[in-house]
Order: sequence, then structure tokens, then C-alpha cells
Amino acid sequence: MPVIPPERLAPLQSNQNNIRNFTLLAHVDHGKTTLADSLLATNGIISSKLAGTVRYLDFREDEITRGITMKSSAISLFFKVISQNREKATENDYLINLIDSPGHVDFSSEVSSASRLCDGAFILIDAVEGVCSQTITVLRQAWVDRIKMVLVINKMDRLVTELKLSPIEAHHHLLRLVEQVNAVIGTFYRGELMNLDETEEEASDEGIYFSPEQGNVIFASASDGWAFFLDQFADFYEKKLGMKSSVLTKCLWGDYYLDPKTKRILQAKHLQGRRLKPLFVQFVLDNIWAVYNSAIVERDLDKIEKIVKTLNIKVLPRDMRSKDPRNLLLAVFQQWLPLSTAILLTAIRKIPCPIDAQKDRALKVLKTTPHFENVDPNIATAMSHCKANKEEPMLAYISKMVAYSERDLPHQKRRQLTAEQMRELRQAKLAGSVENSVGSLSINENEQTNESKENLENRGYEEEEEKDVFVGFARIYSGTISVGQQVYVYGPKYDPANPDEHVTKVTIESLYLMMGQELFPLDTVPAGNVFAIGGLAGIVLRTATLCSVPGGPNLVGVSQQMEPIVRVAVEPARPYEMNKLAAGLEMLNQSDPCVQIAAEENGEHVIMCAGEIHLERCLKDLRERFAKIEIQASQPIVPFRETTIAGPDITAKDKETPVGFVSTSVASGGIQIKLSVTPLSSDLVNFLLNHEKTIESFMHNISKKGKNGDNDCSDVQKQKEEILSSEDFVISIHKLLSEASPDNNIVEYLDSIMSFGPKRVGPNILIDKTGLMKTVRQESDGSRLIPFDLGEYIATAFQISTQQGPLCAEPVQGICVSVESIEIENAEKDNELLTIGNPQIPGQVISAVREAIKQGFLAWSPRLLLAMYSCDVQATAEVLGRVYGVVTKRRGRIVDEEMKEGTPFFVVKAVIPVVESFGFAVEILKRTSGAAYPQLIFHGFEMLDENPFWVPTTEEELEDLGELADRENIAKRYMLNVRRRKGLLVEQKVVEKAEKQRTLKH
Repeated sequence: MPVIPPERLAPLQSNQNNIRNFTLLAHVDHGKTTLADSLLATNGIISSKLAGTVRYLDFREDEITRGITMKSSAISLFFKVISQNREKATENDYLINLIDSPGHVDFSSEVSSASRLCDGAFILIDAVEGVCSQTITVLRQAWVDRIKMVLVINKMDRLVTELKLSPIEAHHHLLRLVEQVNAVIGTFYRGELMNLDETEEEASDEGIYFSPEQGNVIFASASDGWAFFLDQFADFYEKKLGMKSSVLTKCLWGDYYLDPKTKRILQAKHLQGRRLKPLFVQFVLDNIWAVYNSAIVERDLDKIEKIVKTLNIKVLPRDMRSKDPRNLLLAVFQQWLPLSTAILLTAIRKIPCPIDAQKDRALKVLKTTPHFENVDPNIATAMSHCKANKEEPMLAYISKMVAYSERDLPHQKRRQLTAEQMRELRQAKLAGSVENSVGSLSINENEQTNESKENLENRGYEEEEEKDVFVGFARIYSGTISVGQQVYVYGPKYDPANPDEHVTKVTIESLYLMMGQELFPLDTVPAGNVFAIGGLAGIVLRTATLCSVPGGPNLVGVSQQMEPIVRVAVEPARPYEMNKLAAGLEMLNQSDPCVQIAAEENGEHVIMCAGEIHLERCLKDLRERFAKIEIQASQPIVPFRETTIAGPDITAKDKETPVGFVSTSVASGGIQIKLSVTPLSSDLVNFLLNHEKTIESFMHNISKKGKNGDNDCSDVQKQKEEILSSEDFVISIHKLLSEASPDNNIVEYLDSIMSFGPKRVGPNILIDKTGLMKTVRQESDGSRLIPFDLGEYIATAFQISTQQGPLCAEPVQGICVSVESIEIENAEKDNELLTIGNPQIPGQVISAVREAIKQGFLAWSPRLLLAMYSCDVQATAEVLGRVYGVVTKRRGRIVDEEMKEGTPFFVVKAVIPVVESFGFAVEILKRTSGAAYPQLIFHGFEMLDENPFWVPTTEEELEDLGELADRENIAKRYMLNVRRRKGLLVEQKVVEKAEKQRTLKH
């Protein structure tokens, strides 16, 4: 194919009806990048024979090494469609903006960044593996973003070569596969109906499901370069069968049969016992299976020649004689059923152009933005109709910032010569007029023509360090953006209700057309296009909204699919390079939408990532691209949670005093506080964890200080949880408490809730049973202390205690702290220690209450909660035992196991602790010889039912375990490891019963 230069693509951006913006979404290793290669081959970017092996859009070194995509990358393609009418043939040139996205769960944020910019998505599914965990994730992302979806059932060749299915068996397998995908879509639709308000109309489910006869399902094998949709075969058999193409398309899928005698199409109920093949098998699969059987299974070249002659295609003799059967398959299929034609034609037919897409999506997207009612109506109208006039308000959304090396920018690169320019240059050199030819071609070749002087001078200069430049990955929704134009940049916290805050006015420095790793400069970009924008590195951190007028909407509403769960502390190998590390961390934070950077109180720099592979990529980028220094990273830091339960090992110190009751006094005396700590039920804890915004609203309503009520407006609209009213919230807590313990007296004091914790929205409750801390200070109280003055200090102690638990200073969940009584000496004589002016009172009260909460917590049976991964593994029966062995070794447990119908694969679902998961994927790959690959998704926290302070006490335990309890206490090991890392006190004997000192002589 001839190379399509970028100069030819730029003019196509102005014809919005002929633009298609779509992304490729799939589970890891389901063939996205391989399919993209075939599309790139149509523009001559890579050879058609190398398509599927080059993986052109995976240009990072670690992507090539691992064989998976880690970063979304975009490229623009040219596609010409020739329509044959009765009168004449018409040609239409289309601009295809393609975004390839990752499939690994660690890089889910890249998927959301890509789908927000597009109007459609091709969902790829492995024909053998079927619907996997990440498939459901990307389907949900496409559903939420309201983009048109097309299903691509990829790797159809595996049904022939691996599973060795017959065409009829493959037909039944494909029917089940489409049903599985539609079942997932159905759950999204039903979930949306359940969340509708009474005032909202019920949306129709028409057109949301995948059906091959509707043209939104493609069958493909990206590695062998072929794909088709039913219309292609319907057009092919239209004349032979004497039927209309539209009728044949509807009958080619499902249980429809052709009567060989009458040439009529029959349904299954009319077969009358005859064994006929379905039309899809007879006219489609039988032909494809014949090619595979002749080329690979039987290697019958005579039959291949007959097939080639029947299809009226040309296959070179060297391809027929090739020892590699893939060369023969490519030669046949790329002419018979070219993959690029099926994909791009379906994109043009089924994925809407920007005008139609924004007409359906724009208002739905705008209504989810904060304070949409304050947005200028002209902007909403221009966005809905995708108006590209320069007079219209310009609105664009930056999805993420991408780091490019400065040498990769267009103005830093030498101009690439075309074939004609190189031919002219060669002729000029032969004629001896190099200087004139270079001048006429306007090519800057000074360094080459003046080798004797300038090259020697350049060798004398030291090479400057490569610098990384951040470029915004963006989509323009209305108007036209131009170089030199002044625009407003709205930050993520921008609110149209306060249009003067979080707004910066900038001048556009550069615009680019994205061509994979390369950028092509542009002067203007009209509405409906995906593009890159430069010069915003110091202004935009990750995402932003650009608008040419003030008062526009805030489009930054992309929610992260996966919260960072794995942390490491980093430091430079040479301490004097700390400034470079800090600058590198800022650049890493800007380039990756999922990573989080934090500076701890002890001075450590911490990187928080989504998983192990994400962590490795971040550390590699930090060392080699951003900081460019040697970095030392700690062992991965995994979060824990602390809780306490009413276990069988509880022993009350005093029979008259209930468990968890503590009485404490401040150091200076005169103040005595009695409180009790009781565990909460798991149902109530989960309820509180799922209603953080409700807790925030509840505490704001009962707060007497009347803090700013606009704090949570934008967050509430972004949050998908249901916001309960204060009355419903208290009723729900009352019900859950009553179900867990009917005789629990906490129920009576729910109107006296002082705070939740930690961070005032956590799953712990502070209750004032005394009611004294509600009594506001009166003038008659003078300067003496009253319980109202201590309320803030007790709440602060509660927040600190729940943020840093007594076991290993990790957050606490599932406790209720009740203040039973507060006694302050009511001395008539002047006591300066018990006045509101005493600066020692706050610290003493906080310290005393913290210690009391700790004692009350430990009086019950403490437990650690481990962060858990949900693990999905597909494996054959031969390696299933090895998968089980690795999961068990990592202290995981198998939750479910089922065999995929029609395949030799078992789907194993397990949960394993995050702290034990490092190296898990590599170990499974080694033990199974690459036959199984796990997908790890954060599952939540799960209690480890083991007391970290347990020691054997009874005669049976001592006899079974020994005096030293030789069986390791796993909870204690985890607790001590965290305490050592944090520098906390660890009470553990390093040497036991050492009889003598060992020296080198011994």
C-alpha cells in the first residue's frame, strides 16, 4: 500500500460527516494491537505481511518485552470508500481517528481516558476464552460513556486449530458467546432502570444488544488478517440464490436453513426431521474451515488452487510453496476477506460521525457536570450540534497528559524526504550541483554538506540531556482551536457557580495530529477531532477543560476505575540528587492518570500504584525518563485495617465492669472521663463504607458551626452512591444495630452522634451518651471548664485513634466509642488548671482519651483486615492443579471453579491477600509454562480470623503447640512487619537460650 502522508489527513478534519473516532477495548491479550496493525497497513505505515507481528502502537520498551499494551496511543488513518450507483461511482474520503487502549486491569484509567474522547468502541473478545473480567469492565466503561459499541469476535482461527471444532460446533459456540455478551449488557440496562427517578422516562432497549444481522458483530482473526460481517456474504450470495441481500442478511444468523430442492429458507420447526446445515454454517463457516483444512491441517495444495480459482484471487507461487502456512493463509484471506475493509466499513456504517454522536450524548454528559444550569446556553447548543465555525464558542476536553521526548517534537526533527525528493537529490548529486538542489528543495542539510567543518564542531559539544515535554491528549467538541488563540483552562475543581476560581487564561502554542509515537504540526483543529495540544505543561496537571469564553462547563468527570492499592517509598541512591527525584515525581504524577504521589510526615516520598505491573512501569519511567537517577525503592507497602470482635478469647478483668469500659483521668487531675468501646457488626460497617457522602451530608446538617455548604456539591453529583436523608440514614443504622444485637443500648443514643472516623466519614462512630457536650457555654460559667469545652478534644482524640490503630498504626474500622460520663471538679476556689485558658488541657485530654480508646479496643479480641485481590485464571485441566498449588502457597482460597462450555478451559476464581501477591503472576506463568495468566482486581478488605496476641494457655494447646507455639501466628507476623517498617516498638526476642557466644574460631 502507498504511504499516506499526514499532509493529506489534515484537510479531512474539516469534513465532520466523514470523521470517525473510535477506540479498541478488550481483555488483556485478546488482540487489540494486532488488529490495529492491519488497519495501519492500509495506509502503508507497515507492511501488510508484517501486520500482527510488528505491534506498531506498542512502542514502549516494556510494552514490547511483556507483550501487553500499557499506554493508550492514537493514530489517524485515511480510508476511501467507492460507492457504485446506477449512474456513476462516487468516492468519499474518511478520516479515522483510532485509539488503542490497554487491556490489563492495572491500566484501567487509560481505558476511561480513551473512551471519553471517542464516539464508538470496538469490543474485542477471544473466541475461545469468551467474556473475561476485564471484558465486563470495558463494556461498563463504554456503557457509562454512552458510546456506540461494535462486537468483534477475534481469534476465530483457534476454533479450528486448537479446539478443532467442526463448523456446526463452532456455530453453537458463537451463538452462546454472543448471548453471554448480551447478558452483560442486559445487566447494565436493568441496573440503570432501577436507578431511575419517578420523573425520568424509561429508556428503550432497542439497539443496545449485539446481533450479527444488525451489522454490529464482526467475526475475525487478526493474526491471519481476515474479518467479515454478514452483509459481505449476503452480497456475495445474492445473485446465486436469487434473494435480496437484506433478507439474506437476516437469515444468515440463527436457526435458518436452505431447502436444497425448493431453494427456500426454512426455520427449524419446518425441517420435518431432515438434517440440514444452518445457513451460517453452510455459506460462511464451511468455506473458512475449508481454507484452514487445506492450508494447515491436510496441506492439500491442489484443493487450495481450486479455492483460489473459485474466489477469483491471485496467490503468488512463492506463497503456495511457502513452508510457513501462515504466509499462504495471509495471501488468501487478505484478498478474500481483508480485515481492514470489514473493520473500517463497519466503523463508517455503525459508529456515528461527531455531529450525530454529540447530538445524542452532549446533553447527557453536560447534565452530569457540576452546576450545569449556570453554563452559557450557547456553549451547550454549540456542543450538541458540533458547530465548527470560528465564531462559535470553542470547547475541548483534555483527557490526559502524555510525555514525549523533546527530540520527537516536529520542530526538532529533520524533515523526512519523499521518494520524489530523494530521487531529485540523487540526480542533483550525480550532476555535481548538490548546493543548488538542496536550496531548491528548501531542505536544511547543512550538517551533511559541510562535513569537514560543522560535524567536527558538533562532536566537540557535549550532548544535552534529553528533556520530556508534556502534550495534552484532547477532543474538541465545538468551535475551532487555533495556534495563538487565547483560551480559558478550567481545572478539575472549577465550578460554573464560581466562574472566577480555578481558571487560567493561556495562549495556544502548538497543535498536533497524533500518529502513534510521532506528532504532525497543525495550525487549526475544527470540532469533532481528536488531537494533541502543547504548551500546557505547567498549567494542566492531568485533565482540564478548554473554553474560549468564560462560564463554560467542567467536563473533567472521569472516575478512576481502580484506586491505587500498592505503595512504595523511594529515595535517591545519592542523597544530593533529592531535587531531581522530586522533579521526576512531579512529572510521573502528571503523565500517569492513576498514580498518586505523596510526601509522608517522616519525609519519605511514596508512590501509590494500581498493581505490581503498574508499579514496575512507574519505577522504570522514574529512573529512565523523568528523574534519570539511580533510585532505591522499598519493599511494596500494602495497607491493612484494624478491627476488634467479641471473640471467645475475651476475659473481663472485673466481673462488674463490662468489656471495653475504661475510666481515665488527665495528667494534671481534676477531669475524669469514662468511655466504652464496642465492636460494630460487619453489615453496619459495610453500610457506612458505602455511604461516605451520606455521612458527610449528615454531619454537615447537624454541625453547629455551619461550615461552607458548597464543599461537596460537585463531588455529590459525581458520586454514584445514593445520598440518603438524615432521617433515613439514622433509621438504617438503627435497624442494623437492632438486628446485630437487640439488647444493644447504643440504639437509644443515635441522636447523640458526635462524629464518624477516621477523616470524619469512616466506619467508626463516636457517641455522647452524657448529652453534656451539647450544652453551650453560658455567661454564668465564667472561665471554668465545662464538658462542652472538652467535646472538640475528645473528637480529635477519636479521629487520631481511628486513623492510627493500636496494633500497627493502620486505620481502624468497626468500633463505636461511647462517652459514658465526664466529671470535672467543681471547686469553688480558684483553680487555674481547670480553666479554658490553660494551654495544657487540650494535649492532656487528647492523650488520655487516646490511651483509653486503645485499652478499650484491646480489651476485645483484636483482628487485622487484609487487603484482598480477586483473581481470575483461565487454565486447562493439565495445569489446574499447579494453579491451585500457587494460590494455596500464597494463602489464598478458591472461591469458584467452572468449566467454560464448549472449551477445554476452566475458569478459577480465587481471592489472595495483596501482601502475598507480589510475584504471583510470574510464578503462575512459570509453573504452568505460560498456559495460565491471572488478572488481579482489588476486592476489598477481609478479616484474618487470628488474634495477633494469641499464645497457648490450656494444657491441650501447650501439649499440641509447645510452650513457644511453634505454629507461626500469621497475624502477628504481619503486625510486626508493619511496626518495624514504621519504626514502632517491637517486643520480640531476637535470640533465645543462647548458651555461648559463637566466634570465627568455632
